Amino acid sequence: MKRIYILLLFLSSVVAFGQANILNAKSPDEIGQKSIYDEIDSDNSPLPYGFISEKDVIFSKTIWEEINLDERVNFPMLYPIDTVVVGNERRPLLHYLLKAALDGDLPVYQRDNFKDVLTIPDLRQKLIYQRIYNGDGLNIGLDRIVNEAGNKEQFLINAGVDIGEYSEIDELDPSYPEDEYAEYLKRMDELIFENKLLREEEYAQEQVGYADVQSYRIKGVWYFDKRQSDLRYRPIAIAPVVITPRSKDLVNNNATNVNVELETVDLFWVFYPDARPFLHNALSFNNKNTSKPISFDHLINSRRFSGFIYKEDNVYEDRDINDYLPENALLQLLESQRIREKIRNLEQDMWSY
Repeated sequence: MKRIYILLLFLSSVVAFGQANILNAKSPDEIGQKSIYDEIDSDNSPLPYGFISEKDVIFSKTIWEEINLDERVNFPMLYPIDTVVVGNERRPLLHYLLKAALDGDLPVYQRDNFKDVLTIPDLRQKLIYQRIYNGDGLNIGLDRIVNEAGNKEQFLINAGVDIGEYSEIDELDPSYPEDEYAEYLKRMDELIFENKLLREEEYAQEQVGYADVQSYRIKGVWYFDKRQSDLRYRPIAIAPVVITPRSKDLVNNNATNVNVELETVDLFWVFYPDARPFLHNALSFNNKNTSKPISFDHLINSRRFSGFIYKEDNVYEDRDINDYLPENALLQLLESQRIREKIRNLEQDMWSY
């Protein structure tokens, strides 16, 4: 009976501490906020990485892993996807990365080589897809544009919008390059939406949500430090892989019987050391003890996730496993395990005599 009482007391304490400051809150608004005493005792900066001399690194290997969010161990990175049913202190990993990027506090890149910076306007375009309805004789969308102005360009001019360099393009000219004409039509649509010339019932809109995150791709380096006599891991970059809003629109508005597959894309890449200050204060859900949540920075650095290797640095321009083992998931998985074992064997060889 005494053991049962202690167990119930422990479980009640776990539930009670599931939300920060819930025991000291004077009003519902204070639930989830740190008390003044916790603010004084807390450290808002991540533990800095120690300096690693190149002379101390006996060997290193750069690998790229994909963290599948369908696996239960990776759920803390995905959930919650519906933030209405939880407190403000619980948000998925994408929330903190995206918020810092859109605020301009965290630089993001198009690829993991950090050469091409992704601007905030370009990032916003990747998050949303808008499509003008045909109208079908209802005088809405494209039908209204044609009835009022004849084409999108004239529709913009009638509304007083400056279309800039595109004013010299003739839509009826068959000799105009196809790719440039497609860019022209895309820009016309962008100007129409930027100037809010359509009503809500005249277009469809899809945007990236928390539930659209399929996986995370993480680039890291395994290295053996002879000074510490230890094989260690250092994350270098991370990217959320999301369903594109355009493919969501195609699936939701598919009037034919043709199967339309959802497309995924790397939303952006982040240099991980830049993201550490934001992820250090971002807490993930700890299913074993809700009174002790784990920061996303700790979760990633301590490798509390399950991922499979889809690429390693190699002489073939760092090609993916899928490039030399296409359309064979079993062989790709075995190759991933082979690369992992190769790194472990390198460490074991350090202790062979």
